Amino acid sequence: MKPYLAALLSAMLTPGALGHQVHGMLLVNGTETPEWKYVRDVGPQFDDAHNPYPEGNEFPKTPPQMDINHPDITCGRKAFDSAAKTETADVLAGLEVGFRVSWDGNGKYGVIWHPGPAQIYLSRAPDDDLAQYRGDGDWFKIAYGGPVGNNEWLLWGAHEFNFTIPETTPPGKYLMRIEQWMPTHMLDYSQWYVNCAQVNIIGPGGGTPTEFAKFPGTYDIHDPGLMIPTNQFVNGGFVPDDEMRLLEYKAPGPAVWTG
Repeated sequence: MKPYLAALLSAMLTPGALGHQVHGMLLVNGTETPEWKYVRDVGPQFDDAHNPYPEGNEFPKTPPQMDINHPDITCGRKAFDSAAKTETADVLAGLEVGFRVSWDGNGKYGVIWHPGPAQIYLSRAPDDDLAQYRGDGDWFKIAYGGPVGNNEWLLWGAHEFNFTIPETTPPGKYLMRIEQWMPTHMLDYSQWYVNCAQVNIIGPGGGTPTEFAKFPGTYDIHDPGLMIPTNQFVNGGFVPDDEMRLLEYKAPGPAVWTG
């Protein structure tokens, strides 16, 4: 097992471990942009009267969402409240962008704590008006980070997820959504970490995205990508390495559109 995975495993088995994260930083060609400048800020799990954390501590934003049918699964907890104040990043189709973990259970910056995949979706804002767009339209998938072997997830312990916007993506203003989650072998217990950036995609266009999803609406708690067999469950080391078969994992949602 890789050293960082061993360290994460130890932390996850420690009482009081705080293994959550938010992806509040957009990366453009490897360059980090300020937290919540282009990514819609999300709300805390607690209301102000019950928040035990000091001002500036963002841990209350990091707990996962557990209900895939709640409207907050679209872009994160109360994310639409920050839509009007979120700036829009110009990004060139065909080039690399990414999301970086801006806060986890240990504080500012951090890693993806839970074993599991991540996917990236785009949704065009009607009339290119991102300030008024809740993300209730159609989404198409442009990237997937899954297992890289029978015993290892690509992004477990990573600081960021980088990917390329398809070169023929129709130009315009989009919500760009990251979903990273821990699949589970226990019904209705998957953990979801979702954030959305506001981007203006610039390029030649010419492509026609296909196979769309809705959030909420497309996923079901019984989907194979959410409800996995025990032999694909690595959390806590409950399955011996020689019995893991992560390459059998099938992610939920449509296929990746590559342009």
